Amino acid sequence: MLNGLVNLIDRRLRALHGVTEYTSSPDCIFRIQLGTSPERIMLEDGTVVGAGTRIAILHFWNEHIPPFPVGGPRLGWARRISRALEHSLSELELYLASRPDLDDVLAIRAEMTLAAAERAPQLLALAAKYGFAPIKTRNASLGRQVHRLGENILIAMLVLAHNPRAFRVDTLRRSCTPIFISRTEMRRRFGKGGENTHQRTDLREPGEADGGRRATKD
Repeated sequence: MLNGLVNLIDRRLRALHGVTEYTSSPDCIFRIQLGTSPERIMLEDGTVVGAGTRIAILHFWNEHIPPFPVGGPRLGWARRISRALEHSLSELELYLASRPDLDDVLAIRAEMTLAAAERAPQLLALAAKYGFAPIKTRNASLGRQVHRLGENILIAMLVLAHNPRAFRVDTLRRSCTPIFISRTEMRRRFGKGGENTHQRTDLREPGEADGGRRATKD
């Protein structure tokens, strides 16, 4: 019942906000939403994104996130996630490059959820590995804070439905930091022959039987 309810809410919210798949690959862990920057920002490479400029916003494709193994995440799971991130961002660059109508999209935004303060540097270092950097924006309004609480509730429900071992009791009070990568940096890293592209896209561990299942299922 929880899976059905959560999936129904998730589908309706995606339709409402225009969150769509940009690839059919079962190894992609992101969906995309086209939006606009609410304010003028300067990215780490000097790219200026003006207020009202179109940006792409990443959302996790929850059904494709590799589930936590019994006993918690270990090195094999971390490697799988790393390959999934590289593959997903490479697919995004291919998609954007194939859409001339999206040439005005200057940046890609994601939101990094931060839990314990002592883990924040590790998470931001992980984002930097893929070219994303935090950008300071205006303080969130009360309405935005209430909206964020609602998002945290939905995220908690999605985690419980699709990846229950990953659920943490502090999910509802976690803060969120916007991180960005410019289109130029995305192209350099994940375009054809880019430094972060790899030939392998099969995210299963060596020896894992297929059995007709998606690569992200155990």
